[in-house]
Amino acid sequence: MIVSIYALTLAIANLFGVNKVADYDPPLAKLYPNDIGMERDTNVLYVEKFDDPVVTIANRYTDVYNSEGMLSDPDAVTTTPGSKSLKMTNTGGKNTGGHLFRNFTEGFDSTIYIRYYVKYPSTSKGFIHHEGIWFGGYNPSTEYPNPRAGVCGLGNSRISIAYEPVNDRMGSYLYWGDMQSDPKGNCWGNDMVNGSKSAQPVPWDRWTCVEIMVKMNNPVSACNGELKIWHDGIEVGHWGEGFPNGSMLYGRFTAGGTGGFKGFRWRTDEHLKINYVWIEFYDDKSADGVSHHIKFDNLVIAKKYIGPIEN
Repeated sequence: MIVSIYALTLAIANLFGVNKVADYDPPLAKLYPNDIGMERDTNVLYVEKFDDPVVTIANRYTDVYNSEGMLSDPDAVTTTPGSKSLKMTNTGGKNTGGHLFRNFTEGFDSTIYIRYYVKYPSTSKGFIHHEGIWFGGYNPSTEYPNPRAGVCGLGNSRISIAYEPVNDRMGSYLYWGDMQSDPKGNCWGNDMVNGSKSAQPVPWDRWTCVEIMVKMNNPVSACNGELKIWHDGIEVGHWGEGFPNGSMLYGRFTAGGTGGFKGFRWRTDEHLKINYVWIEFYDDKSADGVSHHIKFDNLVIAKKYIGPIEN
């Protein structure tokens, strides 16, 4: 078993009754090099390493689209024996990619972290529509995706959170009850990221670590919900009640100025919780017979910060 230096130090300190380990709450990844054994940590809610055969992986999900276009790929984030990633493909004129959707019936409340790795091939540039991992909640919970794109409101029945390519840079794609509409009154995914200097370019042809924290608003009448995003372990942004300074216009947040962000009222019904994860590859732009792909690896959902994989 691989044990991190921090975990070993803590165990020795506890053995001798010494409580002098620094007051430091390490990322989960530091405690579990290569994510080995992380699934047994009490802070961890779900792990998908994509190391199993595709048919086995698909059986863990409540809704699957185009499993025939999914491949187990040796190009993995970790180099431990048996490590693989999931490669999703499309064929223009035949399908629009594929997805894996998993419903967690009871749902998760309070503060939730989701971390995963993604590789965007440069051959997909110009063809990306929605490609990433979405998570959020439906009330009532459902075993299949029901995004209801363009529909405003729904604060009692829908939350959707993603970080994906937006105009050649990475941005958020959010749906929640208080989201803003466009000039025509339609609500498309709101972007908090691209109007700031911290926005990152799309990381073509390399594994990228994405981590998102969502803090649910409580009580449901309050706007004290929060969102935080890390890109390869570097914070891209943190938004909550009164911070950062900036303004929203037609669903796009622009940093700067003197007024603080009003915060997230993610939900107006306490029964709406984080209760799904949706691994998505949606390419509806490829010409007939043309194929593109995306790769995913090492997904973790937890109650505390996970961080990039430690070797």
